Amino acid sequence: MVEFSVTFPFFLLLMFGLVETGLLLYTKNGLQHGVEMAARCASVNYSANQLNLNTSCFTDPTSGAPTPSTVVANNLNGNFTDITNYATNNSWGIPSSGFTVNPPPILKGTGQCGTDSFGNSIPGYVVSVSHLYNLINYIFSVTLTATSCFPINVS
Repeated sequence: MVEFSVTFPFFLLLMFGLVETGLLLYTKNGLQHGVEMAARCASVNYSANQLNLNTSCFTDPTSGAPTPSTVVANNLNGNFTDITNYATNNSWGIPSSGFTVNPPPILKGTGQCGTDSFGNSIPGYVVSVSHLYNLINYIFSVTLTATSCFPINVS
């Protein structure tokens, strides 16, 4: 009985710690998935607009989805609601209103995805999020961040 009373609290702490760590990692992966999908979709949408295509990856094309030209026009006006909504919908149900979009310089932004082998900057959409995750019933909190950049083909 003495051994049980000494070891049981540590066992419970270990079990709840593992569950909480799993939930934390799930949330982090969900946020990362959302920003990756949104950055890719925004980049593909920009390229589709350059090729005069009418399909958009933001929503189902049969349900009145915005065309790539509409999305690019919205982006030029600083309206990134299509991209942020897409990121939120692809975050595995994790509610977060902190998605930010940095468009490429072509769209009056500063979104850069690094440099190529010649030292030229690679333009792209940079999507990021910051989410406050409460650990152990709001005793501790951790700020989770996720960022993704997807280059666009401007040629």
